Amino acid sequence: MGAALVLAVCALFIPSQAKAQEAEYVARQAYFGINASCTTEASPDRAVIVGGVSSSAVKPSDAAEQLEKELGLMKSYVAEKHGELRLMERARTVKNPQNGRGDTEAPFQEVQRLQATFPANAPVDAILDKLIELGMDRFGDNVLNNYNRREAVVRYQISNFDDLMNNFEQTCASDAWTQWCAKGGNEKACTSKKPPANLELQGFTVRSKESLMRPDGMATPWQWNMSRAQRSPDPPDLLGNVAVHLEGFINLSYQAEAEKP
Repeated sequence: MGAALVLAVCALFIPSQAKAQEAEYVARQAYFGINASCTTEASPDRAVIVGGVSSSAVKPSDAAEQLEKELGLMKSYVAEKHGELRLMERARTVKNPQNGRGDTEAPFQEVQRLQATFPANAPVDAILDKLIELGMDRFGDNVLNNYNRREAVVRYQISNFDDLMNNFEQTCASDAWTQWCAKGGNEKACTSKKPPANLELQGFTVRSKESLMRPDGMATPWQWNMSRAQRSPDPPDLLGNVAVHLEGFINLSYQAEAEKP
């Protein structure tokens, strides 16, 4: 009977011991914070001329006909210069007559907002000269001329910005992993130079080294934060064909698997 009692006690103890070992295994899983800084450069690849064309007449149909003629000439010229003409909204306005006051301007007016896009190294001054000659008479986004101020008519854009930022993030994560392993990170995980699949992004802050002028006249650095739930925003337009030097700081987390005892 004594032997049977000993076996029963052991049977109860062995599962409890296994659970304790499993709990110890979970507790021994290690979490590491990994971070690094990195740099890259981005340059605009297209120049965009922003503005519009207007046509005035006594009758709406006459204004529309004249506008279509001018737009036809512009389309041909832009295509000749390896550009693309994008037609935006068309506004139709009427000026009400005022009693006792003569007005030489026709009452009805149509305004076509447009964007003409060219390679970033295109001769935009010469192109703008020709577009004005062909009828372009509104400049900037406010083609209705609701207020009197200078408008930025030529803007430069980075069309592949999302891809560039994704590559920047991946390069920065790879650099962070390499630096962490070089400083003695996890011996088992660091056998591969490629970052592991469970290396998770916690945050990625990007800021330009220089202050950059915006179409509204302000000059401030570009800055934004990226995470698993938040990706890069659309970059603001540049007012010049200049390279943008970006600095990044990445924060990652890594869960190292412990071997079962």
